[in-house]
Amino acid sequence: MRNHQVPPLKAYSFKILDPRPVKKYVNFSVNDFVTDDYFQYWVSHPADESPRVFWEGWLQQHPEKREDVEEARAILESIRFSNHTLSHEDLTQLWDRIRNIDNDRELKSHQPGLARAWYAAAAVTLILMVSAFFLFQRQEPWKEYHTAYGETRTVVLPDNSQVILNANSTLRILKDWNDKADREIWLEGEAFFSVVHTKTNQPFRVRTDDGVSVDVLGTMFNVYKRTLKTTVILKSGQIRLNLPMAESQEKILMKPGDMVEFKGKKYKKEEVDPQLYTAWTQNKIILNHTSLGEMVRMLRDNYGLEVKVADATLLEQTVSGSMPLASAEDLLQQMAKAFQLKITREGSTITIEE
Repeated sequence: MRNHQVPPLKAYSFKILDPRPVKKYVNFSVNDFVTDDYFQYWVSHPADESPRVFWEGWLQQHPEKREDVEEARAILESIRFSNHTLSHEDLTQLWDRIRNIDNDRELKSHQPGLARAWYAAAAVTLILMVSAFFLFQRQEPWKEYHTAYGETRTVVLPDNSQVILNANSTLRILKDWNDKADREIWLEGEAFFSVVHTKTNQPFRVRTDDGVSVDVLGTMFNVYKRTLKTTVILKSGQIRLNLPMAESQEKILMKPGDMVEFKGKKYKKEEVDPQLYTAWTQNKIILNHTSLGEMVRMLRDNYGLEVKVADATLLEQTVSGSMPLASAEDLLQQMAKAFQLKITREGSTITIEE
């Protein structure tokens, strides 16, 4: 791990999956999906994990929209061309896709006059859709920074704020970030932010895929978001935490030392030592009755290792102290000594036993 010099600015650390406003998609039609920029990005960039995870997760929550989504995706995927030009065959295939939408078939069979009007509107939509699709392919809206397993990286944002990305993390901002009214950041994994105050008091906001957002009011805090849980720990200053509850938005004003854990539309709040959750920025781990299970989670998240434990009760063992964050191999040796266990490695698979 590299040693990082972080200036004494406001600092933030959090994990986020994807930036799209989830609720607006519930009422989308096929044409709405086809002309939506983030939907187009997902179709045109299938290797990008972030939109894939977002849309697959959203479809699990809204299975009733799967047919519309598949139809819209099929329309976009039917565009097969090069040099941003469409052949006669391309146009024919694309038009056939639009004509086969279920709404179109109902109009044809029951209201022929309305069907003709719909065809005219669809033709306009086709032109706008293709133009937008070409433009979107040429100008991707995101600027992205990534770290591999076991790697940390310092990133300087356009406003000179600094970010330390933890292992297996991705930072994403809009390319026109400086031109936006709010400074919004999306992150997968974990990061520590040192944020610069702007002369115009431009808000700084962080978001997670489960609807949690944090409004910065001048502070240092840590946010960890992997799998199904978001945890926010306030080190100093003040933050307003916005939580999506069952039927409303819960707003929590946090004080230093507060920790809020959000999972399954419920949250709990308690007082903790923030240093335990931010020590990774100083290339070390502080253990305070830390379980082997928590260490196993870190091996998976930060180093991409598959961990097999011979006896599940071993995961309940705890230790206290500190460990330097080094390579995966060094960390495994320290864990074996601290927990007095036998830890062996074969490729990316770790076996833990007594």
